Amino acid sequence: MPFSAKEHRILIADDDASIRFFLGELLGKEGFEFDFAGTGADALERLKKNTYSLVILDEKMPNMSGIEVLRHIKSEGYPMPVIMITAYGSKELAMRAIRDGAYDFFTKPVDIGIVRTVISRAIEKYELQKELEALKTQNIENILKDEIIAESGEMRQAVELAIKVAATDVTALITGESGSGKELIAQAIHKLSDRKDNPFVSVNCAAIPETLLESELFGYEKGAFTGASKQHAGKFERASKGSIFLDEIGDLSPGLQAKLLRVLQNKEIERLGGTRTIKVDMRLISATNKNLDSAIREGSFREDLLYRVKVFEIKVPPLRERIKDIPLLADYFVRKYNRTMGRNVKGIAASAIKFFISYSWPGNVREMENLIQRAIILEDTDTVREETVKGLISNNTTRAGNGSAGVKERVEAIKSEEEKKLIIEALAEARWKRMEAAARLGISRKSLFNKMKKYGLMK
Repeated sequence: MPFSAKEHRILIADDDASIRFFLGELLGKEGFEFDFAGTGADALERLKKNTYSLVILDEKMPNMSGIEVLRHIKSEGYPMPVIMITAYGSKELAMRAIRDGAYDFFTKPVDIGIVRTVISRAIEKYELQKELEALKTQNIENILKDEIIAESGEMRQAVELAIKVAATDVTALITGESGSGKELIAQAIHKLSDRKDNPFVSVNCAAIPETLLESELFGYEKGAFTGASKQHAGKFERASKGSIFLDEIGDLSPGLQAKLLRVLQNKEIERLGGTRTIKVDMRLISATNKNLDSAIREGSFREDLLYRVKVFEIKVPPLRERIKDIPLLADYFVRKYNRTMGRNVKGIAASAIKFFISYSWPGNVREMENLIQRAIILEDTDTVREETVKGLISNNTTRAGNGSAGVKERVEAIKSEEEKKLIIEALAEARWKRMEAAARLGISRKSLFNKMKKYGLMK
């Protein structure tokens, strides 16, 4: 045998005591560990309590047939192969068992040579499956290495759910507080999916002004509005064969919610100003920090759209609930900003880490990253000290006045950054002709002038 029989336990489920005795003698001589079950219900109980490499099932058992037990084993996702025992001449039953997921079958009266061969091949298959699963897990860990830190049980659960849903093509909704790492989970789903070699397109629905968001998502045709001098493909088209991530989907206007619903139902779009229907093959991953069930009750979010975007939900825990991850994240950000800023900070003082663990982190991982980046700039020593980070947090609190104001400031900062980027893109496409750029953006020339002044874009 190319494997060690001692490492494998086999479950024999048969109401015939003579068959149980015969198979037990055979398996014992080969060196296998084994258990007996006289009924289907007994077999299912043993499966809950023990790990088996193989199950041998008699097709005819009282109260619950072997086929019923087989279907339960497959529906519950047990990984071991199943061999069926059928009566002589029951070829139709044997074929049905194979269709339902059995690895193989043998008939009564049992032939010792055939039994040995079938069992040996089944165990070899089981070992190969385990090796492939181990390789798959290793590949997943390599893909996610240094991207998602998940030592805490709460975050590990979110990552495990991302791995499971990545193997499908269903829509996924990622929920959690702002700054908790929802986009990282979305990227992980994409990287582990069959769409990984195609685009991952990210859109922050809360950061883009409503007047621009529709044209960003759907694109527009030449001449769709004043200044639309050429055709523009939207985000849905750019995500072709890949994934589109709609962050803060709860901030979509009612009109855009209706349009998104049609996209998900029909898998097609029309550009603004166009009449041609364009098929889109993209996987939707969305995220929100809002309670969408409450939004439905309030009338600000469509119930039918929620059913479409929330086929599979992943909850990302806030940083304050990820105690084990806090020191690891802090170390990761120190190393990251040492590289990008050419600094040589060796680490974070133990007292600072202790403070991090007790702090509530209202801004979550994003707040920690920002805090450590600034601390590295300010530190004169080779260690990030407790007094430095406390001082930075104290200054933030003073400026914000309270928690909700701090959140509001962060949201406004994100919106401003996104608006500035869109203005620069429009100006570049219009070759810095303000009237044309304003038309592209759907705002007046005066508004564009004021925004250019605000963002330091005056030439």
